[in-house]
Amino acid sequence: MWPPGTPADSSNQLGAALLGATIVALALLVFEYLLSTQMREIDNNNSLAARKRDLQREEAEEVLERQRRERIDKWVLQFMASFQQDLRRIDLSGRDMSGLYLGACNFLRANLKGTNLSGANLSGAYLAWAYLSEATLKGADLGDADLAGAGLEGADLSGANLCGTNLTRADLSGVKLAAARYDRRTVWPEGFQPHDNGAVSLQE
Repeated sequence: MWPPGTPADSSNQLGAALLGATIVALALLVFEYLLSTQMREIDNNNSLAARKRDLQREEAEEVLERQRRERIDKWVLQFMASFQQDLRRIDLSGRDMSGLYLGACNFLRANLKGTNLSGANLSGAYLAWAYLSEATLKGADLGDADLAGAGLEGADLSGANLCGTNLTRADLSGVKLAAARYDRRTVWPEGFQPHDNGAVSLQE
């Protein structure tokens, strides 16, 4: 203190002590606020991660359930095709019938729009006037099948076997025939040029 020997003012000492305590208290409040904010962010991140895991698990379970239903549906269809071969006018639009044996079936005027028949065995099947618009028949065996008058608009017959197939009066507008095979027994709609649409003749 100045001048030397002057007694300290107790009020000044108390004020300094209060100021110091206030600063410490404010620092503690700021620290607690920052800590609580960080903890909330961690909790929110953990909650988001947990919700994301739950959503992923639910999506995976839905995919597995859908695949299970599709397998059962195909088994039912194969059973039906094996024991009830008269499927005239049946509606199987959009169904997955890929790889099934359907060679002995009668699909007269059946609705097979958008149906997946990839790799199916339809050899000798009767599909006259069936509706196969936008159906997928990639690699299907349609040898000696009767598709007279069938609607095949936009259907995909890439790689299909069309040897001996009857396509008289069939609607082949927009059909895909890349690498589809045919022979001299195959009957095409009048004026249709299979070679120009990607089909391959086994006589060449």
